[in-house]
Amino acid sequence: MSMKISGGIFMSTIDVALKILQQNNFKITKQRQYLLEYLAQQADFYIALSQLDQQMRAFFPKMSHDTIYRNVKEMQQIGILETKMFTNGLRVKFQCDFAKKEHSHFICEQCGRALELPLPDFTAIEQQLSNYQINNYHVEIWGICDQCQI
Repeated sequence: MSMKISGGIFMSTIDVALKILQQNNFKITKQRQYLLEYLAQQADFYIALSQLDQQMRAFFPKMSHDTIYRNVKEMQQIGILETKMFTNGLRVKFQCDFAKKEHSHFICEQCGRALELPLPDFTAIEQQLSNYQINNYHVEIWGICDQCQI
């Protein structure tokens, strides 16, 4: 996964995430880098926070649960990770596109697969809210993916 930045230079999404961390005064530690790489490898899925915790502690046994959860929360606040509450607990996903924050997803309630979809046409809604300032929008469609229906 890579994206084009100013000047025609391509950067991996991991590099972009690391740059965002630095811009927000976070140190680039091997733990943070591994967390991002692990989630980026599964970028189409919301991963159970307990699974991420287990994976991180397998590679960094001295890392506490609190540190893992704090990092997820901080990275979510600066837009690197997305979190969603599923019926079986909180799940986390690598941000699918740093260039466009407004996007929509189909999210599988069973496996956590997230399929990015084009945004619907909001013209009618924007007309109804013509006197309002719209700052952001996000569309989610929840259901069962084709793989889980088999």
